Amino acid sequence: MRLFIGCLLVLAAGGASGCAWDNPLPPEEALNRAIAGLSGVDNLAFKGNAAIRSGEEGIFEQNLAFEGELKQHNQLILSSKTEKNQKLAHHDMPAARPWMASGHKVTLKRKQGQWSMLSPGHTEDMWMSRLNPLEQLEYVGRAEKRVADESGAARGTRVLRVELTAEAASRMTREALNEQMEAIGRRIEQKGDPLYSDNPSVRKQLKALWQKENDELAKLLQQAEVSAVYHVTINKRSQLPTRLTMERQLSLPDGAGGRRTETLVSDITFAEP
Repeated sequence: MRLFIGCLLVLAAGGASGCAWDNPLPPEEALNRAIAGLSGVDNLAFKGNAAIRSGEEGIFEQNLAFEGELKQHNQLILSSKTEKNQKLAHHDMPAARPWMASGHKVTLKRKQGQWSMLSPGHTEDMWMSRLNPLEQLEYVGRAEKRVADESGAARGTRVLRVELTAEAASRMTREALNEQMEAIGRRIEQKGDPLYSDNPSVRKQLKALWQKENDELAKLLQQAEVSAVYHVTINKRSQLPTRLTMERQLSLPDGAGGRRTETLVSDITFAEP
């Protein structure tokens, strides 16, 4: 009876976290609620880091610090904070070359549930846009996956481990790389772009080279093996994500009968809305 009265008092105060029958939501339902809650926020800020490693082991040699600010629900500005002379690139990937990321900015707009850039969309812009945690969570929410509770969560939080199926992880990677390649192809035809040439013969040669690289990418992606695991930390009180980490590993044929791997990790912390 004393416990029952105590729970009534907690309910009257606006919460039931102390009640004996307070059962947490199933992991996937908790994830869906957190994603839905974040998608309804009008203004939000976050900071993050991303790093890339080539090979199964070793240090992450390339890293990027970035931050983002969501305004009026649908406009997001991503800003890179990489120190001078650091590079972020997908080694030996046809769709991405090394680029200097210091002070880079990308503005994204969400329309009808899709994020798009307000800039022309150079390769480096598209790479940065993929760091958008809101878009990542939206993809995770609708993708095929396995969701489970992770042990060791700090007090007042819940950590969910989200592993995409192989097909969902591969589809995410294909979409990103194909989008980058398509952007390069468009640049060849855009006057004023560094890839554009006034000489029709040169443009034709560039287009032929692009087509060759695009075909090569398509063949590689058919043989790619991709895995992606996310950890989503949720504030139990607000039911909103406070942190998102991701590890994606891409394995491709190396042309010599073996395979080469590339691992991308990111860690993003959200400010309280």
